Amino acid sequence: MNPIVKYIAEYQIKKLCTFPRNKEFVKLADAKTIGVVFEVTDSNTFETVKKFIQQLKEYTKNVHVIGYVDEKITPNYSYIKTDIDLFNKKELQNFYRPQSAYIKTFMEDEKDLLIDININQKIPLRYIAAASKAKCKVAMHLLENEALHDLLIAVTPQQGLEFYLQQTIKYLETV
Repeated sequence: MNPIVKYIAEYQIKKLCTFPRNKEFVKLADAKTIGVVFEVTDSNTFETVKKFIQQLKEYTKNVHVIGYVDEKITPNYSYIKTDIDLFNKKELQNFYRPQSAYIKTFMEDEKDLLIDININQKIPLRYIAAASKAKCKVAMHLLENEALHDLLIAVTPQQGLEFYLQQTIKYLETV
């Protein structure tokens, strides 16, 4: 990745964090709308996130999920009809900004919760999280997430995706 392009993209993300939104801590049981963003790294990650979505649907039926594939094509295992909207590198504008209408709608909707599963800190997903008008934004506690999110879950990427998702449910049940 070109360092200048990355710098400009990060500047845009930082600028998005300054836009006003209605911040409010929302318990999972009180959430009527939940947004989830994640990176599709492989079929195991995809399946793990699908199971997590099913857990979230026990709390509310309105769960909207966006997955980013860091390739120019979408993998075969994701073609099965799911509740997940996927986008790839072909759908990015300058500075790694997603351009699809459904992503714009996702960012503009004032969801109760946004759960960020962007463990590898992909810029397109960081852009979506920063632009989201969600009342409460949740992510793994990483330095890059401190300005973007309201609730940071204290786990490390080395502890794995499943552990992070378990902890996210645990903390959102008790906020």
